[in-house]
Amino acid sequence: MTDGPSASSEPLSPRGQRLGGLGRFIVYGLMGLCIECCFTSVVDLATGVGDLRLKGYSYLWMHPIWGATLLLAEALMGWLRRMRLSRSTRAFIAMAASFAIEYVTGALLVAAVGRSPWDYTGSPWSVHGLIRLDYAPLWFLCGLACEPLTRFVRQVRIFAWESEAAPGR
Repeated sequence: MTDGPSASSEPLSPRGQRLGGLGRFIVYGLMGLCIECCFTSVVDLATGVGDLRLKGYSYLWMHPIWGATLLLAEALMGWLRRMRLSRSTRAFIAMAASFAIEYVTGALLVAAVGRSPWDYTGSPWSVHGLIRLDYAPLWFLCGLACEPLTRFVRQVRIFAWESEAAPGR
C-alpha cells in the first residue's frame, strides 16, 4: 500500500485547473530567483569575481518583486498587444517599466531596511545605485521573453487525483 495515488486505483483527472493569481505569483517569483542566480553567476564569471563553478545568488526580497512584476507584465503586455503595438515596441516599453520597477523597489527597500539588495554605485551607468542604464539591452531581451513566458505560465494546469470512490459517482 502506498501513501499517494496509484495509477491503477486513482486516475488523473483530464480536467486541469489553471493557476490563479497567487499560483502564478509564486511561479513567477521562483522563476525570477532562478533568472537572478543564472545572471549573477555569468556576470561574476565574466568580471573575474566568480569561477567556473558558476555560483549564483539572489535575495529573498526578489521573490515578491519578480512575482508582482510579472503579474503586472501579463496585464501590461496584453494591453499593449490590444493596442496593436509591434513586439519590439512592447519590449521597449517593458524595458522602461523594468527600470522603473527596479528603481522604485530598490528605493522602497532602502527606505524600509536601510539598503537595497543590489548596489550599482560602482558603475558609471548607475542611477542612484539602484539601476544601471547599461543593462538596457538585457531588460529589452527580458521584455521580448516576457510574453511567451507569461503565456506559457498562464497555460499551466494543476491536475487533481480523482478517487474511484469519490462521493456522487
